[in-house]
Formats: sequence, structure tokens, C-alpha cells
Amino acid sequence: MGRINLTAFTLGLALVATGASLPGRFDGTVSAQALNPCALLTTDEVDSLAPNTNVAAGIASSVPAYGYMTCRYTWGTGVSRFNLDIAVADPSRMFAGVNPDQVKQRLLASVKAETSDAVISEIGEAAVFRPDSVADATATALVKGRILQVHLDGLFARERKDQIVGLLRAAAGRL
Repeated sequence: MGRINLTAFTLGLALVATGASLPGRFDGTVSAQALNPCALLTTDEVDSLAPNTNVAAGIASSVPAYGYMTCRYTWGTGVSRFNLDIAVADPSRMFAGVNPDQVKQRLLASVKAETSDAVISEIGEAAVFRPDSVADATATALVKGRILQVHLDGLFARERKDQIVGLLRAAAGRL
């Protein structure tokens, strides 16, 4: 339990990574059901991660059974290929029976000492940055009763902490 229960996150990211999606609206218990995760960041903000490339518009998908919506931006080729996912999830579906304070505690407890993990201040009720490898980094926040994630997959993702956190901050401001 030292780590946030990432099973739902991992399932959602795995579905996104494989291109799986289920049609339909986000039907979570959270208000603003018509939320478009692709509207949480501007193309210029995403372009900041790809200085010499024009990033195409994001592609939205959802997993309504988990109250999970995502927007994926992709650019580059081969080893220079990147995926940026903006995800919004309903914590009541991801963590059945867990109250918002417990979600916050689990999120903060997911940060491991003596790693590149970090608690991020001033975003939502709680926010963390967690790089799982040199090519995989995620910033996650509990914002207005929702889980919000910005996940970058690509070489040296871990080194782009400030940019990823900046994108999380921008997306949280629009949620």
C-alpha cells in the first residue's frame, strides 16, 4: 500500500498505449461529463516538448467503465518518438470505497525517498511527479475531485520534469 494503487492507472495507460478505446461519453459521477481532455492543453503548450516539430492535435479516447478519459499527442519517429497523454479519471471508480482524503494520502505516499519522485506543491489537493524510467515519467494530481495525469513516454522523459509539471499545472487550471 506504500504506492498509490496504480492498477487502475496502469490499466488505463495500457489501454491507451495499445490504442484501445471504448466509444461514449465519460459517465463518471463527477460533474462536467462533457469534459474534453484535449482541451486541457493548447497545441503551443504541447509543442514546448517538441521544439523542432509541429505536434498534431491530440486524439481523445475514453474507458467509461473506469470513468477514464485521455488525450494522446504523438510526434517523432523511431527512438525519437514521443507520446504525451493527458488523462482525467474519476477516483471513486478507480478506488472504490476510498474517500478523497485517502486518495490524497495514497497519492502522496506513492513518492519514494531517495528517488527522482517528488511531491509537487500548489497543484490541486495533492500532486506528485514519478519517473518510472529514463523514458517514462508521470505527473499526477488530485484536482477538483478528479485524478489528472500528464504522462510522457519517450527518451529522456525523466529529465523533462519541469515541463511535465508545467503541463500538469496548465491542465489543472483548465479542469
